[in-house]
Amino acid sequence: MHIRLDYQSGEAIYRQIVEQVKYMIASGELSASEQLPSIRELANQLKINPRTVVKAYDELKSAGLVVMRHGQGVFIVDSQEALPDKLRQKQIEDMSKRLLAEAARIGSPPAEVIKILKLTADKMRSKK
Repeated sequence: MHIRLDYQSGEAIYRQIVEQVKYMIASGELSASEQLPSIRELANQLKINPRTVVKAYDELKSAGLVVMRHGQGVFIVDSQEALPDKLRQKQIEDMSKRLLAEAARIGSPPAEVIKILKLTADKMRSKK
Protein backbone atom coordinates (compact mmCIF):
# COMPACT_ATOMS: atom_id res chain seq x y z
CA MET A 1 0.00 0.00 0.00
CA HIS A 2 1.52 3.28 -1.11
CA ILE A 3 0.31 6.52 0.44
CA ARG A 4 1.57 9.88 -0.73
CA LEU A 5 1.35 12.80 1.70
CA ASP A 6 1.14 16.44 0.65
CA TYR A 7 2.33 18.63 3.50
CA GLN A 8 1.44 21.78 1.52
CA SER A 9 -2.24 20.92 0.94
CA GLY A 10 -3.55 22.19 4.25
CA GLU A 11 -5.50 18.95 4.72
CA ALA A 12 -4.70 17.07 7.93
CA ILE A 13 -2.31 14.13 7.47
CA TYR A 14 -4.78 11.64 8.97
CA ARG A 15 -7.48 12.85 6.49
CA GLN A 16 -5.08 12.34 3.59
CA ILE A 17 -4.51 8.76 4.75
CA VAL A 18 -8.26 8.16 5.14
CA GLU A 19 -9.10 9.57 1.70
CA GLN A 20 -6.35 7.60 -0.03
CA VAL A 21 -7.38 4.34 1.63
CA LYS A 22 -11.01 5.03 0.65
CA TYR A 23 -9.89 5.58 -2.95
CA MET A 24 -7.82 2.38 -2.94
CA ILE A 25 -10.86 0.44 -1.73
CA ALA A 26 -13.20 2.04 -4.28
CA SER A 27 -10.77 1.47 -7.15
CA GLY A 28 -10.18 -2.17 -6.21
CA GLU A 29 -6.53 -1.62 -5.33
CA LEU A 30 -7.39 -2.86 -1.83
CA SER A 31 -9.80 -5.75 -1.59
CA ALA A 32 -11.99 -7.28 1.10
CA SER A 33 -10.10 -9.02 3.92
CA GLU A 34 -6.80 -7.47 2.84
CA GLN A 35 -4.62 -6.46 5.76
CA LEU A 36 -3.42 -2.88 6.09
CA PRO A 37 0.06 -2.11 7.43
CA SER A 38 0.37 -2.07 11.19
CA ILE A 39 0.17 1.30 12.92
CA ARG A 40 3.88 1.30 13.66
CA GLU A 41 4.78 0.09 10.17
CA LEU A 42 2.72 2.79 8.39
CA ALA A 43 3.97 5.50 10.77
CA ASN A 44 7.58 4.51 10.05
CA GLN A 45 6.94 4.31 6.30
CA LEU A 46 5.36 7.79 6.23
CA LYS A 47 7.70 9.22 8.91
CA ILE A 48 4.78 10.44 11.02
CA ASN A 49 3.60 10.04 14.60
CA PRO A 50 1.85 6.67 15.21
CA ARG A 51 -1.07 8.54 16.82
CA THR A 52 -1.81 10.06 13.40
CA VAL A 53 -2.18 6.57 11.93
CA VAL A 54 -4.36 5.54 14.88
CA LYS A 55 -6.64 8.50 14.19
CA ALA A 56 -6.87 7.60 10.49
CA TYR A 57 -7.58 3.93 11.22
CA ASP A 58 -10.19 4.90 13.82
CA GLU A 59 -11.97 7.05 11.25
CA LEU A 60 -11.87 4.24 8.68
CA LYS A 61 -13.31 1.92 11.34
CA SER A 62 -16.08 4.41 12.17
CA ALA A 63 -16.92 4.62 8.46
CA GLY A 64 -17.30 0.83 8.42
CA LEU A 65 -14.46 0.32 5.96
CA VAL A 66 -12.03 -1.58 8.18
CA VAL A 67 -12.15 -3.85 11.17
CA MET A 68 -9.47 -3.97 13.86
CA ARG A 69 -8.74 -7.44 15.17
CA HIS A 70 -6.84 -7.38 18.46
CA GLY A 71 -3.42 -8.92 18.02
CA GLN A 72 -3.95 -9.52 14.30
CA GLY A 73 -4.17 -6.11 12.64
CA VAL A 74 -6.45 -3.94 10.55
CA PHE A 75 -8.40 -5.48 7.67
CA ILE A 76 -10.63 -4.17 4.88
CA VAL A 77 -14.23 -5.27 5.49
CA ASP A 78 -16.21 -7.26 2.96
CA SER A 79 -18.41 -5.25 0.61
CA GLN A 80 -21.35 -3.79 2.39
CA GLU A 81 -24.80 -3.02 1.13
CA ALA A 82 -25.44 0.45 -0.25
CA LEU A 83 -25.93 3.15 2.34
CA PRO A 84 -29.37 4.72 2.75
CA ASP A 85 -29.94 7.48 0.19
CA LYS A 86 -29.72 10.42 2.60
CA LEU A 87 -26.52 9.19 4.26
CA ARG A 88 -24.90 8.35 0.93
CA GLN A 89 -25.83 11.76 -0.52
CA LYS A 90 -24.51 13.55 2.58
CA GLN A 91 -21.17 11.74 2.30
CA ILE A 92 -20.93 12.58 -1.41
CA GLU A 93 -21.77 16.22 -0.67
CA ASP A 94 -19.01 16.36 1.96
CA MET A 95 -16.49 14.83 -0.46
CA SER A 96 -17.59 17.26 -3.18
CA LYS A 97 -17.06 20.25 -0.91
CA ARG A 98 -13.53 19.08 -0.07
CA LEU A 99 -12.76 18.42 -3.74
CA LEU A 100 -14.08 21.79 -4.92
CA ALA A 101 -12.26 23.65 -2.15
CA GLU A 102 -8.98 21.94 -3.00
CA ALA A 103 -9.53 22.54 -6.73
CA ALA A 104 -10.22 26.23 -6.09
CA ARG A 105 -7.02 26.41 -4.07
CA ILE A 106 -5.03 25.35 -7.15
CA GLY A 107 -7.03 27.59 -9.48
CA SER A 108 -9.44 25.11 -11.06
CA PRO A 109 -13.03 26.25 -11.71
CA PRO A 110 -15.96 23.92 -10.90
CA ALA A 111 -16.64 23.25 -14.61
CA GLU A 112 -13.14 21.83 -15.03
CA VAL A 113 -13.60 19.62 -11.96
CA ILE A 114 -16.89 18.26 -13.34
CA LYS A 115 -15.28 17.53 -16.71
CA ILE A 116 -12.41 15.67 -15.05
CA LEU A 117 -14.82 13.72 -12.82
CA LYS A 118 -16.76 12.54 -15.87
CA LEU A 119 -13.56 11.48 -17.66
CA THR A 120 -12.31 9.67 -14.56
CA ALA A 121 -15.65 7.86 -14.10
CA ASP A 122 -15.53 6.73 -17.73
CA LYS A 123 -11.98 5.41 -17.28
CA MET A 124 -12.93 3.54 -14.10
CA ARG A 125 -15.98 1.99 -15.81
CA SER A 126 -13.89 0.84 -18.75
CA LYS A 127 -11.44 -0.95 -16.43
CA LYS A 128 -14.17 -3.17 -14.99
